[in-house]
Amino acid sequence: MVNKSIQYILLGAVISISMTLFAQDKPHEEKSLVGKTIKKTLETIDKQTLYKEKKETKQDIADKKQIHTYQQADFDKLKDATHEDISTIIVLLGEIPLESRKSIFAPAILYNKNNIFNSNTDFAFTWVGFKATARFTQKKFIWDNVSLQETLIGSFLYASGTNFGFFGERFNEDLLFYTNYTSEIVTLKISLPLYNILGLTIDSRQYFFVEQDTPPDFIMPKNHYNLFPRIDWNIEHYTEQGIDQLFNGIAFHNWVGYGIRSQWDTWGEPGKLQMGKEAKTFVIYSSTLTCGKVFGNNQNVIVRIRIKGGIDNDFLSQPRFGGTIDNAKLDVVHGTIVDQFRVESFALGNVVYGFNPGRRLRMNLYCDYAYIIQPQSQSVIGGGLGFRILGPGGLPIWLTHGTSKNISSPDDINHVVMIMTAAGF
Repeated sequence: MVNKSIQYILLGAVISISMTLFAQDKPHEEKSLVGKTIKKTLETIDKQTLYKEKKETKQDIADKKQIHTYQQADFDKLKDATHEDISTIIVLLGEIPLESRKSIFAPAILYNKNNIFNSNTDFAFTWVGFKATARFTQKKFIWDNVSLQETLIGSFLYASGTNFGFFGERFNEDLLFYTNYTSEIVTLKISLPLYNILGLTIDSRQYFFVEQDTPPDFIMPKNHYNLFPRIDWNIEHYTEQGIDQLFNGIAFHNWVGYGIRSQWDTWGEPGKLQMGKEAKTFVIYSSTLTCGKVFGNNQNVIVRIRIKGGIDNDFLSQPRFGGTIDNAKLDVVHGTIVDQFRVESFALGNVVYGFNPGRRLRMNLYCDYAYIIQPQSQSVIGGGLGFRILGPGGLPIWLTHGTSKNISSPDDINHVVMIMTAAGF
């Protein structure tokens, strides 16, 4: 109890100091010598550009609406909001549960280069946790409304498949074996009338499993080749601008994919075996409706509803949700940790309201509700309070405190603090 109180006091102190330093537009005229020195130091540092936002054109907004791979977690939105002069972004991220569970700490490196070799091809490289991704996008194709994208991924993960963290909370399966894979993804994106976008994707993956701490009677999953064709149908009539991702308009995203494994059989611990030949083929689907409104210059309300599920998915391919990280295309419930829930199907609702109380400060209020449909009906609620501070040199710092409760069980209320910063050069 004492440790929790100390953590809350430290959290409140960080927020108070941040608001005092960066949100106050009219500081007091009379300052102590120490105050003047601190102010002058911050102003000197502030002249060094550590991060700069991008002023988007209509073409930029159209280009960044991409078809994304399934089970993908990266920082594309942060990269899209960055000024053209900045090609490399370094992200430092921490997700810290205030209970006994382990924290997640993960650096990320984002690199982007448009029109490589004076061509119409853009190149992007992302390294997050144990996953490295290289993406080539051919903007000019045979037809003006068609683009071709090729993505190469090397992922060296624990069995949970979580894309974040060198240290962090692990599922029991993580202690038994490692999951590694390489992936080649080819996507054809077709822009149609009335804001419609059609995507055709082939995702081919090679999985390699390595024993770690397996008991003598444990059955390892088989190394295999996985082909995952997928169809996307999106309706997109919106803009999403700036580092705060101000969303204005409506988007309806739908996709379904069919996975085919070259070989598969029962694996796991006796008494808790995972599906065998039934999971040699599997289906994953997702449908998301997002509505947002920007008003009063910087106030933004966003409502997002998502349904995600599948057929014949085992532990390695099941849909998952959880996390208090808002910038990484995760299915977030504030107050939970990344991929905390792994289920057969779920519905998720997120509401966000954000505004700028000061010149360098943005405040966000979050409300989340997740309903686990299968295998067993459960309800999880979450909420959070987040701040985005612009520090010296334009350096953005995100700080969020999330709280969650599984109302279908007697579990205690969970608290998670997320802190992140990004510097570009």
